[in-house]
Amino acid sequence: MNRKFKTIAAAAVTLAALNGAAIAEDSRTPVYVAGNKPIAPYSPGIKLSNGMLFVSGQIPYVEGAIPDAAKNDVKAQTKIVMENLRGVLNEAGYTFNNVVRATVFITDMDNYGAFNQVYGTYWSEGDIPPARAAVEVGALPGSKPGAPVMVEVSMIAAK
Repeated sequence: MNRKFKTIAAAAVTLAALNGAAIAEDSRTPVYVAGNKPIAPYSPGIKLSNGMLFVSGQIPYVEGAIPDAAKNDVKAQTKIVMENLRGVLNEAGYTFNNVVRATVFITDMDNYGAFNQVYGTYWSEGDIPPARAAVEVGALPGSKPGAPVMVEVSMIAAK
């Protein structure tokens, strides 16, 4: 091959690679809710160009802490978690009816019934709640003495 052709071929390969990188980069959009800053290095949500939305696990924090009224109350903590999830979903243009998968982390399975009493209110009769897994864990991030994080929920949504 001649030198000119090799230069053109190399330029074409470079442009194709750069274009592919741009496409891959454009296919992921982070989702942040105003006033809800993560306590660790993560994105609260990642929206893909194919319509999928991955929502990070949400804990019962309001402005960086568990409110006093929710410190040892799994129902109150579940409501805060669900509202935090709603915030990420709404910011991305989704609702709970777009959720196809949820993962629940709970520190005491004895609280599972109370958790479900609140969780279930986020879908109306006739709606299809997401597929779900629930796992009991020893501790959750964000717990502090006298203010344990009792529940965390992550979700995957699709349009």
